[in-house]
Amino acid sequence: MQSLISLTLVFLFSIACSSTQAARIWTSAKGGYKIDAEAIAFNDQTVVLKRKSGKLVAVEVNELSDADRDYLKSKDLSATLNASIEKMQTWTSKSGVKIRGRVLAFGRKDYELTRQRGTLSVNGKLFSRFDPLHQQLLLKVLSALESKTFTTEPELNAWVKETLAGTSKSYTLEGVLMELESGDQIPVPFFLFADEDLRVLEPGWEAWSKANDDETTRERESLMMQAEAREYQQQRESEGYQRQQIEMLKLQMLAARTGLTSIWEVGLDPPPGVYGRRTSVMVTARNSQLASEMVQRQYPGYRIFGIRKAN
Repeated sequence: MQSLISLTLVFLFSIACSSTQAARIWTSAKGGYKIDAEAIAFNDQTVVLKRKSGKLVAVEVNELSDADRDYLKSKDLSATLNASIEKMQTWTSKSGVKIRGRVLAFGRKDYELTRQRGTLSVNGKLFSRFDPLHQQLLLKVLSALESKTFTTEPELNAWVKETLAGTSKSYTLEGVLMELESGDQIPVPFFLFADEDLRVLEPGWEAWSKANDDETTRERESLMMQAEAREYQQQRESEGYQRQQIEMLKLQMLAARTGLTSIWEVGLDPPPGVYGRRTSVMVTARNSQLASEMVQRQYPGYRIFGIRKAN
């Protein structure tokens, strides 16, 4: 039974690692240094490389060899990275609210809150016309800034009417630009994120903030933040998947111990024309016939050469 658990953990780890791009040797233009890593993000100026240790490094594109620059232009790499970049992410606020979106860049943005003719506006746009999630984020941001609790538009409207009395109030937000599933792009301030997420998003902010008009530096820091955010999200998904599979395995083993089901080892031969060695898989089922049917659905074309109940 212990060997079954070990094999399952190895299998789950291999799944978690199989989604990454194959690493390659990157070489400087003059051949002075080499690095074994995979590209996980790049723009016209910078490529973010992930070492085998998991550490991310940023390298200027013009410092790479011609072969490396040609590789960055390849369609396969662009397609793979674009699919990863466009994937939505889940972030958590300090209050536990989940935010679905993907971070795009560092940013600093002014928000102007006004009330004219009884209607509430933010930067000249009616509050009621914002996406519902955008509205909730605005309410939470303003609640934090004003040390109040605004849960609905009428509550905020009443406070603005009483406090601003026809004037406007501006706020400067520092954080990340995020694209929601609706397509809206909104700035989310750092203070809204849970501490765990903040440790991933905030490290490059100081360098970005000090860069002022140096757009190359700002783009590099934003690119690094994007890459670190995606790696963080992928790692969480992999860990969540592994935990789910391990818990499922525990339930299956418990069912086997109580006699509700059994664990079967099914031997498989690869289909004709496919190179491979004989293998076997473990499944839980009430009897050998059901176990065989389950394996045949999972491995179409393979031939079962034997089945036995495992201890």
